[in-house]
Amino acid sequence: MSALAHEHLTDLQHQLHTRRLTRDLRSRTTPPELARLTHVLARYHDQIADGFGIPHPASASVRDGAHRASTLIKQAEHLLGPPAETETPRSALAQKLRAASIALGCGLDLLATHFPVTTDQAITADAGVIAAPDTARSLLRQLSTHTATLGHLAGRADPPANQAGPLLLKAAVLARIYSENQTRPPINVISVHHIPDRIPPQVGESGDQALAGITASIHRLSNPTLPTSVTTWRYLARAAAIICDLNRKTVRQLIHRINELDKPDQLPAIKQAATDLKKLSVTWRSIVRRWDEHIGHYGHPANGPASDASDLIIRLGRLLHTDPAWTPSSRASTRVKPPQELAPTLTQAAELATTTLKAVEACNHLATHHHAAINDAAAIGALNRQKKYPTHLPRVPGSARDLSAWYENAQNKGHQAITTLAQAIQHLTPPSIPTPDEVRLIVHRTPDVDDKQSNLSAAEFPESITSLLNSPHTPLKSTQRLQDTSRTRNTSQNKSAAKIESRHGVV
Repeated sequence: MSALAHEHLTDLQHQLHTRRLTRDLRSRTTPPELARLTHVLARYHDQIADGFGIPHPASASVRDGAHRASTLIKQAEHLLGPPAETETPRSALAQKLRAASIALGCGLDLLATHFPVTTDQAITADAGVIAAPDTARSLLRQLSTHTATLGHLAGRADPPANQAGPLLLKAAVLARIYSENQTRPPINVISVHHIPDRIPPQVGESGDQALAGITASIHRLSNPTLPTSVTTWRYLARAAAIICDLNRKTVRQLIHRINELDKPDQLPAIKQAATDLKKLSVTWRSIVRRWDEHIGHYGHPANGPASDASDLIIRLGRLLHTDPAWTPSSRASTRVKPPQELAPTLTQAAELATTTLKAVEACNHLATHHHAAINDAAAIGALNRQKKYPTHLPRVPGSARDLSAWYENAQNKGHQAITTLAQAIQHLTPPSIPTPDEVRLIVHRTPDVDDKQSNLSAAEFPESITSLLNSPHTPLKSTQRLQDTSRTRNTSQNKSAAKIESRHGVV
C-alpha cells in the first residue's frame, strides 16, 4: 500500500508543473479530495504520536514531532473543509488524490490490525517492530514527503483553501527534522537477506576472483546498509557514469568479437544494447553536471556505498583493459583487451554480457533510490533559505526538481538497457542452453510500471488490484514493445542530453 501511494503521490508531484493544474484545482471535486488526503495524513501522525497505543520509551522525540506536525495538519484540514463521501472525482488530479488516500488509508488500517482494539485482545508479534523508534522515524520521514506534496497543491488552490498550504509545508519540515535519528541505536538491525562482505580488489586477481568481487560489490550497492549523504550521492552519480562508460566499451568489444566469429544473426540485438547503454551513459553524465552545480559536499565519502562503487569500477576496468593494475584516473591506460581474449566463444560472450547486465542493474538501483539524496538536498536548501529569509514560505529549489527528473530519466533508460541486454544475452546463449536464471530474475525485477499505473489510477479501478499484482510478467517476450514505447518517450530527452554533451564534453 505504501509503494502504491508513493507512485500516486509521485504523479501528483509531476502535476505541480503542468498547465492544467490551476484548472484541476478549481474543479468542484478537488478541494474535498485534498481534505480527504489531509485527514489520512493526520491519522498517521496521531498514531505515531500515540506510539500506536504501546509507546516505546525511546521514541519520545519522534512522537513529539509527530504530535506537533499533526496539530498543523489538522488546522489545514479545517481550512480545506469536509471531504466528499459519494461524489466521483472528475479531474485526473482529484482521481489521483483519492487513489492516494485509499492506498494510505488501507496501509494504516493494516498496521492497526496488529494492535488490540479492546482490552481483552493481545498484540501481534510484529506490533513491537511497528511501534519501535526506528520504524516511527522511517514512517515519519516518508510522510514528510507526502505532506510537502499536498502542501504545494493546497497552496495553489483558491482561497481559503490556499491558506492550508503553508501549514502543511511547516508540518512537512517538522516531520523531516524529527525523523532524523540523533543517536546511534544500541542494537544493530540484522538484515533478512544476506549481504556479502566487501572484497577489496587486489592486483593479479584471477578471473573467478574478479567476478566474485564484482558480484559482491553489485549486491552491496543494491542493498545499502549504511546511511548516505549528499556527498555520497554526488560521488555515486559520478561512479554510475563511469560504470556505464565501461559497460559500453565492453559491449563494443563484444560486437567486434561477434563479427570475428561471423555470427551476423547475433549482431542486431547487441548493437541495440550498445545504443541504449550509450544513451544511459549520457544521462548519468548529465546528472553529474547537475550535481556539480550544487556548491559543497564534495570529496570521497568514507562509507560503504562509495567504497563498493569504487571497487566495482576498478574490477570492471581491469576486466576490460590490458593494465592489470588499472585504476580510474586521467593517466589510466586506455588500451583494452583484444575481443578474442575477452570472449573466446559465444558462451563466454554471453557470460561477460551478463556481468554487464548486473552492473547496469546496480546503477539502476542508484537511480531508483535517489529520492533520499534529493530530499536531503532540497531540505538543506529550503532550511538555508528560511534562515536567510525567515518571513518567506519554504520552497523546494528548482534545481532539486530538475535533478529528480534526470534521475527518473536514468531509471527509464536503465530499464530499456536491461531489456535489450537481456535480449542480446538470449541470442548469444546457444539454443541447447536455457537463458541464465539470473538474467530472467533481473528482467523480472524491472517491470513496466507505466502500464500498471495507468490502470491503477483510472477512476473506480476497472481492474482489481489483486489481478494487476498477480498478472504474469514476461518481459523477454515483449521486449520489442518496451523498446518502441521507451524510444518514443525518451527521444526529446536524448536529443537534449546529446546537445549538453557536445557543448560541455565528457565528464
